[in-house]
Amino acid sequence: MKNIFLICFTLMVVLFTFSACHSEKMETGTTGVTGQLSLASMKMEVDLKVDTVYPQSRAGVDVSNFLLTIKNSQGEQVEQYTYSEMPEIISLPVGTYTVVASSAEAATNGFDVPFYTGSTEQFTIKENELTEVSALTCRLANVMISVEYDEELRKLMGEDVVTTVTIKEKTQDMIKEYSLDIPSSETRKAYLIAPASAGSMDITLKGTIDGESVTEVKRVDNVQAGQYNIIKYVLNSVDDGTNSNGGGNLNIAINIDSSMTSSDETVGVNPGEEPGIDDFPTDGGEEPGDGDGDGGDESGSEQNMPTIEGTSFNKVPFDIDNDRLTISGDAELQVTIGAPNGIANLFVEIISETLDVSEVGLPKSFDLAYPGENSDALSGLGFPVGDKVIGQTEVLFDISNFTILLPTFKGNHDFKIRVVDSKGLEETKTLKLKVEE
Repeated sequence: MKNIFLICFTLMVVLFTFSACHSEKMETGTTGVTGQLSLASMKMEVDLKVDTVYPQSRAGVDVSNFLLTIKNSQGEQVEQYTYSEMPEIISLPVGTYTVVASSAEAATNGFDVPFYTGSTEQFTIKENELTEVSALTCRLANVMISVEYDEELRKLMGEDVVTTVTIKEKTQDMIKEYSLDIPSSETRKAYLIAPASAGSMDITLKGTIDGESVTEVKRVDNVQAGQYNIIKYVLNSVDDGTNSNGGGNLNIAINIDSSMTSSDETVGVNPGEEPGIDDFPTDGGEEPGDGDGDGGDESGSEQNMPTIEGTSFNKVPFDIDNDRLTISGDAELQVTIGAPNGIANLFVEIISETLDVSEVGLPKSFDLAYPGENSDALSGLGFPVGDKVIGQTEVLFDISNFTILLPTFKGNHDFKIRVVDSKGLEETKTLKLKVEE
């Protein structure tokens, strides 16, 4: 669903200018040369053009406390009033001005705090002339966000589930971040400060789902002011083909519907492995998506599907689907991940019969694209992380350094690898290792 959120109001400004002297200079602030600005006929209207599934969004906006700021050509504030208390006539020096309207002094991060702003084009007050300016339109100037969970998913969610939204803006000197935590119990709309130009938005789902600790991150690009993003979490039942009762493991799809960029971003989130069930079946099931049927050409999707291949086990390619590799000492072990559409996430889960990876400073599962606090530990083992993964069409996952840890831990050790590309297509393979008695 594409929802367009446009809130605007029109201010009609009539400017009357009268001269106090005969100077022809038009520089703002010229001493002794003043005119008058009439605000008596200024009208402020609110036109809510909202096409959304939320009828309550059509509620009116109280403009009585909107700020009207008159600025000179240098951008300096000359006068400021609230709309309800503005005078009918004010005196201004002859010069060039702009009227700026806003719902507050500045945008903030929070709930139910939309920030509207707009300004006129520059206009000039001339001596003994009536000046009219174009209409002033105020629009939403921050990013509006809603989070939705389907009922089946809510039944499995712990009270600690929270979505953190972080908007990032690159400037010449630094990267600015605007972040807000949205608890699963929150029903109000969230508003975040918008980047000056299009930026990125990271969506992090964190908490307990079906008894498992879940942390997943998805990035959305081209985020901008006036945009309404609806984050939808939907529970899908995935059958691996071995469950005769029709049940299956749980898979969560995150869909982001954006009203301005017309983007549908999808990422799978898995709440944990059930005994005897493949968390990420490679056959059957549906690709994660928003369910609207807009899947494009199937043959083209198959050609662009991500791939995971066994590249080298001691210089020899191997069959990652069928081979269980025996580790007896240091080994060269490499897997190549391909994604023609660019990698969005690269999830890895380490499943071992005898090795507790937390004892060597590693989590059981992680996302190499967004490693967070585990970045140094993972990169120290030679794993690619962050920018070496995000957007790449091919990544070499080198597990060679990790094999040094294994010889003293007898039994089976598996690496479940799941790659998700920028279009939500994904592939999963399990790298199977063993250390014999």
